[in-house]
Amino acid sequence: MAEYINYEVWIEKYKTFIANNPAFASQLESYLRWISYIAAGRFEHSPIISELIYSASSLLGLVNDTILRKAANIPSHIDTPVESIQRCLAILEYTEVFLEIASSRLGGPSVRWIVITVIQFIKTAFRLVLLLRYNQGIQKCPAISPLNRRRDLFHLQSTNKTENVRNSNEATSSTPMEVTFCLKRSGRTIRTLAAAPPISKRTWKLPGSEKQSKDAPKIHFPPTSLEGQQFAAELLHLMQPLTHLATMGLYGIDSWKPWIVALGMDVSSLHLLRENNQLNHAEQLEVTRRALMLIMFLLRSPFYDRFSREKILHILSSIARTIPVTKLLIYPLMEYLPEWQQTYFHTWAM
Repeated sequence: MAEYINYEVWIEKYKTFIANNPAFASQLESYLRWISYIAAGRFEHSPIISELIYSASSLLGLVNDTILRKAANIPSHIDTPVESIQRCLAILEYTEVFLEIASSRLGGPSVRWIVITVIQFIKTAFRLVLLLRYNQGIQKCPAISPLNRRRDLFHLQSTNKTENVRNSNEATSSTPMEVTFCLKRSGRTIRTLAAAPPISKRTWKLPGSEKQSKDAPKIHFPPTSLEGQQFAAELLHLMQPLTHLATMGLYGIDSWKPWIVALGMDVSSLHLLRENNQLNHAEQLEVTRRALMLIMFLLRSPFYDRFSREKILHILSSIARTIPVTKLLIYPLMEYLPEWQQTYFHTWAM
């Protein structure tokens, strides 16, 4: 029982530390990502170790974002069931590549394809529930957007400092400190010198208006309700991974038919979604991301094997010969490119 209590105490200490030191959390996550990049291709089991570290950094970022959101009172979604489903989706998105690599190394290609199919089936089921049951409209990737810590948590740090000053003032004086006062002749409200922040952080806004700006990150724009062609477009996008896997099972991995079917579904979905002018800013960014992801079809088999590979290797080797400093980065990249192409550039990845 004592160990269980100590375990909870350490969790609370970690939450408090991250809430008070968001910059340290960001640095730790960045260091883990860089370690995963450096470890790639360095030794025999480097792909699985590298992906494990990268997945751990992504999951750590998700945990830290959850802690910081609670500390700053910024919910990822106003609906708790939707937030729970999105969190499960985010965990799958951050770990699916590691699970695929680990299953391939431990059980071979057959186990790998089983794991891929199960993961994509679960992800599609979650996204369909969000679309059909909760009317969440266009699904984002990742399911939970990473917290913009510089923008959203700036006010959290300012609030902590203000609360500390206020607590110390309350401890030494029973009368509350006035933060503003009204000029008698003009009637204008200005800040008192005692309540002024440091010079580097002073603004022309009053404490009342700053409080409104603190609430800005908490605003959640409701998802756009999709109807008719837009609903069909999103449904087409959600079903693309399973459709691609099904066509690969029917016609083979090296066939052009799965590649063409997946590309056709993505292009058709984007064409129908771009006709909707009522999308909010986050949804417009998601549509733009999907359009940019079409470039990945150039790096996906069989197009990559028959057209892109030789041209990409020729361009990389030319850069390495022309700019000597780039040899340290480009030659390891050329050696590890086949591993990356087989691991990351999947048509079923959303």
